Amino acid sequence: MYVYEPAVESDAKSGADEGDDGRFFDRALLIAAFGALAFLLANIVLYRYGRDQGIYAIVAEAMVTGGAPYKDAWDFKPPGVFIVYALARVLFGKGEHAIRVLEVTALASMVWAFCILSRRWVSDWRAGLLGGVIAIGVHAQLEFWHTAQPESFGAVLIAWGLVCVTYEPREGATHAWRRQLGAWAGAGALYTFAALCKPPLGGAFVVSLGVVAIARVRAAGAGEKLRALVHPALAFSAGGAAVVALVALYFAAKGALADLHYTLFVFTPYYTKLSFDKRWLWAYVYLAFEQFLVGFSSWIAAGLLSAIALPELSTKERGAWGHVLAIVGMQLFGVGLQAKFFPYHYGAALPLGALIAGWGFWKIWLRCRRTVLGAVAFAVFGYVVSQGRGASRDLDDTYWDRCKMRIAALRDPSIRRKTEDYLYSVADVNSGANRDVAEWVTQNSRPDQPVFVWGFEPEIYDLARRKPASRYVYNVPQRVEWALDSRDRLMADLEATPPAIIVVERRDVFPAVTGNGLDSNDSLTSFPRMASYLRERYRLATRIEDFDLYLPR
Repeated sequence: MYVYEPAVESDAKSGADEGDDGRFFDRALLIAAFGALAFLLANIVLYRYGRDQGIYAIVAEAMVTGGAPYKDAWDFKPPGVFIVYALARVLFGKGEHAIRVLEVTALASMVWAFCILSRRWVSDWRAGLLGGVIAIGVHAQLEFWHTAQPESFGAVLIAWGLVCVTYEPREGATHAWRRQLGAWAGAGALYTFAALCKPPLGGAFVVSLGVVAIARVRAAGAGEKLRALVHPALAFSAGGAAVVALVALYFAAKGALADLHYTLFVFTPYYTKLSFDKRWLWAYVYLAFEQFLVGFSSWIAAGLLSAIALPELSTKERGAWGHVLAIVGMQLFGVGLQAKFFPYHYGAALPLGALIAGWGFWKIWLRCRRTVLGAVAFAVFGYVVSQGRGASRDLDDTYWDRCKMRIAALRDPSIRRKTEDYLYSVADVNSGANRDVAEWVTQNSRPDQPVFVWGFEPEIYDLARRKPASRYVYNVPQRVEWALDSRDRLMADLEATPPAIIVVERRDVFPAVTGNGLDSNDSLTSFPRMASYLRERYRLATRIEDFDLYLPR
């Protein structure tokens, strides 16, 4: 049976546990760590949607009301994230808070998983707690746009997959072999669902199965090597196959298998090619690794260096590095293949890097905790590291300044709306304008009437509590050259369900997504059927920021 060898604690660890001062400083560190976690998670709960989150929410709403992704509400992400958002809606309601509550619950569980893994791998759960604080800190700094993404939930699934992989039933336990097979099957299921959130995350399945199989074959006798290899392979595969089968049955029951196939295997490859050039593959991969190591967090960089430079905490630590970093490497290779270096694409790799970084900081702590001067030096070192690279992007304020604004808005309702409009607007997305448009739509249509947004702001549907008149909750398919047949399907939707209001967006230009420099309004010139439909059946009623709002003639 595959068994991790017993941990052997380092001299630094065992010697550091002596003395009342050390225990006092340990308690102080734990209090600070749990306090930091509470503060960071509380801020994440307050985050609102970015554009992507609005898309996922609308697709999830279609699922909750009996529809299916791709068929009744279209996006080109794999189905895993829609399942997560649908679960959030079922558990916590329709508001923007729902996915954030589920997200912080999942993240808190990931910290627990890190503590379990660190107890098994480096003999002290507190090292995992430090890794969890770093992971949640980096995640929080990604702010509203780059959190609650497929990779965000994939990180949690992988963490618990690792817990399953490293599970060992106690010697002599009842049904120990069944429990071991169940743990491996659980790992296969978790890794497969992570792949359904984002395919490169499925690399964890291959890495962990390889780790288990190699260890079992090495430990097996001469005549047992084939069995040692087959048992974990079958268990992993059974867990993964169960997840795939359930998802396939759902889409088959909804009559949406063809829509799923077209979206993921016809449309999406063309989207990937927009920014990918195979001549630059290794440059893309190098950039992905560089960004991971030094582009998002000084905490991760400093912790990784410390973990490498200082003596091991246990005899299992090196093997754990190889296991975790191989999974990270598979994910970063996937980022390179996409050739789109959005911060959220690193959302599953960064927490795993933070886990090992936590071990590095724990090694430093074990050498500092014996005296007041050492504890102060550790705190100063942490402060210096915190002044380095952060994960926030495209924002005018530091993360801590944004936290202060959120707290001020909580304390003073009179500034809440203005503050949220400022905090959750970035690039061409204006949170206040989206809200104003949604309020106008609500005032000028009945709850049972569908509306249509010709643009890239599906959040308006959610804010206005109105159903989309088409499966195309945003218009990227109609604006790209390789999916012009989607225009016929859109027009059929609008003819079948005429919208009570049409919203046309301006200045939503995304060459990396659409392959051209046209906004939604300008793209009507190359879509005469839609332009005629709008001109002949609707009249301009008002204009709000970048949105033209039309009512029927």
